[in-house]
Amino acid sequence: MANTQSLRRRIRSVGNTKQITKAMELVAAAKMRRVQGAVERVRIYADAAAAIVSRLAKSPDAKSHPYFSPPSTKAKLYILITSDSGLAGAYNTNVLNLAHKAFAEDHSSGFRPLVVAIGRKGAHHISHLSDVELVADYEKFEDDPDTNVFAPIIETIADGIANADFSSVHLLYTEFRSSLNHQPRDLQLIPVIATEPVETDSAEPHIVFEFEPDAEAVLEESLRLYLESALRRARVEAAAAEHAMRMLSMNNANRNAGNLIDNLTLELNATRQAAITQEMAEIIGGADAIA
Repeated sequence: MANTQSLRRRIRSVGNTKQITKAMELVAAAKMRRVQGAVERVRIYADAAAAIVSRLAKSPDAKSHPYFSPPSTKAKLYILITSDSGLAGAYNTNVLNLAHKAFAEDHSSGFRPLVVAIGRKGAHHISHLSDVELVADYEKFEDDPDTNVFAPIIETIADGIANADFSSVHLLYTEFRSSLNHQPRDLQLIPVIATEPVETDSAEPHIVFEFEPDAEAVLEESLRLYLESALRRARVEAAAAEHAMRMLSMNNANRNAGNLIDNLTLELNATRQAAITQEMAEIIGGADAIA
């Protein structure tokens, strides 16, 4: 009897866990759908800002700007985006593995990696590494934050480039492709790379740039929008990927809990049947003994 009671307690416990994982799956699915709608919007804005800066990179005035020609320093800054909470499958592990690969390449090349961590999990992990410096960490960012929240990070980038603390800035985050497809990505923000325009006019030998009010003001404003849009896009895509992976993780947990309940129920029924058979055998044996 004690065995059946233990099985019933386990079934109730797993059933309660199944209810929790199902609720977490529904919450994650709702959050993913909400953030998924913002992904396309931030992509369009970020691509437009990157195209403007890429075009400006071809101007003579941009060649002397430190964001296009940063100082030669044996250090790199990484902006790492992870989650504040767990239970999201391999979400944090994948982007941290990408970060470790980049750190290993830096160490082999003589570079010193510096990290600005967005998310409690990433900050906690980096803080335990002896060969990587944690410059700053931020927690509790909204899924679709206002661009103003990235002002301290942009200030860190500007001060670091101005003081020659690092020579490049990389953004490490999880790119959201679909609810089932997420890919960690290493995006170089600085130095800004000029890409070739899609359409060229062979009759025009060169492009003449005219800036209003002046080249410095246009470059500074364009670069600020470029960094803000890139950081916001990375945060929104990372949030969508996080909720998607948490939804899948909770779905797997919910399914496993259901399978475990089925197995425990079969074991309970078999145990009860064995107990009933044993009791019937004892009754029949007693009746035969009396007769």
